[in-house]
Amino acid sequence: MPPTHAVDHPGVIELRQYTLRPGRRDELIELFDREFVETQEETGMVVLGQFLDLDDPNCFVWLRGFRDMTARHHALTAFYGGPVWAEHGPR
Repeated sequence: MPPTHAVDHPGVIELRQYTLRPGRRDELIELFDREFVETQEETGMVVLGQFLDLDDPNCFVWLRGFRDMTARHHALTAFYGGPVWAEHGPR
């Protein structure tokens, strides 16, 4: 049995739900997949899933996990203070 990393079984899970400008969901998903998944995971987060609201084409839902609240603080500080968010976050 392979070893598991603490973030594989996160103690803290965030549900993120975004209401977007009409018709821009696919644009956000492309940006999210291209720029944000890997860079968040590099800081210690794990992106657990992405979901489309079939009843609302302007809604995007995703989950991310952290080992604990201390790890969450460090990961969020690193990601939102980093160059990828500075360049692409305002979009």
